[in-house]
Amino acid sequence: MTPDVAIKIKPKGAPLMHLKSFEIDGALLRTGSANFSASGEKRQDNDLVIVKSFAAAADFKRTFEII
Repeated sequence: MTPDVAIKIKPKGAPLMHLKSFEIDGALLRTGSANFSASGEKRQDNDLVIVKSFAAAADFKRTFEII
C-alpha cells in the first residue's frame, strides 16, 4: 500500500460509478474517462482534464470523503 493514498470501493449492491479522478497535493485535480490500464492509456481515445485549483481539489476531496 502507498502511504497517503486513499482508495475506496463501493459496497456490493451500491449504484455504479464510472469515474477516474484524483487530487494531487491539494492543488491539482485530474479527471478523465481513461481506464488505468495499458489499453486504456495507449489504444483508446479518452478525455483527460487537469485542473490547477486549490478550491477544485478541496471540493473533490470533500466529496470523496463523503462517498
